[in-house]
Amino acid sequence: MRNWIYAGRAVAMLGLAVAGCSVARGPQAVGPAPPSEETKPVAVAPLAAQEAELRAALAPTAAVVVRSPGALELWYPVRLAFAPDGTELLPAGTAMLDLVAQSLRSYEHTAVVVAVYTDAIGSGDYNQRQSEAQAAALVEALKSRGVAPARLVARGQGESAQLEAPNTPEGRDLNRRVQLIITPLSS
Repeated sequence: MRNWIYAGRAVAMLGLAVAGCSVARGPQAVGPAPPSEETKPVAVAPLAAQEAELRAALAPTAAVVVRSPGALELWYPVRLAFAPDGTELLPAGTAMLDLVAQSLRSYEHTAVVVAVYTDAIGSGDYNQRQSEAQAAALVEALKSRGVAPARLVARGQGESAQLEAPNTPEGRDLNRRVQLIITPLSS
């Protein structure tokens, strides 16, 4: 399977905020934020171990693992997980999700936001509903693989964060993406 041609862009895309997600983004140093009176300290060190494990496990796939301050992100094209306009997992998506679920079961003190994005082709309402259905399908698949439901959040993002002009095949492929954002749970 060829690697996702946009893997190099994933690092540059960290400046984009995931709507409704409280994960910090930007070109900041990787590591824990200084503790404040308002926040509980979180275990950041396990993210490094989980990152190494995920990079090794997902190396032969098209998934890209990116480290951002206080979080891990996995990016991959929706076309690997679902048929066009579908919500049933394809074999490649199932295999990738098996690897991710195994890691999530090993690192139980993390929360996962499953965000699915679409391109801007078609109506915004349809794209929003489609991304919500695909995010929900991924969360259900992770639950069925033993990941605790309380750790999972589905977010259909629709066309909310376009990364490329949607009028090219490459732009549409980049915009139709799955992001799993893994953050440590507060202790």
